[in-house]
Amino acid sequence: MLKDIKNKLEELGYNSNVRIINKKECIYSYIEGNLNSVFFIKDTDKNLKIEYFLGKIAVEKEFKTIEELLKFIKQIFPI
Repeated sequence: MLKDIKNKLEELGYNSNVRIINKKECIYSYIEGNLNSVFFIKDTDKNLKIEYFLGKIAVEKEFKTIEELLKFIKQIFPI
């Protein structure tokens, strides 16, 4: 599922990589040239979780579908 999300993010113009963090795969993604656009996506047991920063504050949000997640990303990190 994460590889599908990575491919969709790349189609939308986000730079994305699959990484291993704490022995679990996650997506590390960002907009080229924008240091405030870094976010991570993890596949939890039941949901997709996005982690990103507002200034120095870490924020987490969960989604049940890929479509909801991508809609949120496009709103928070527009290209």
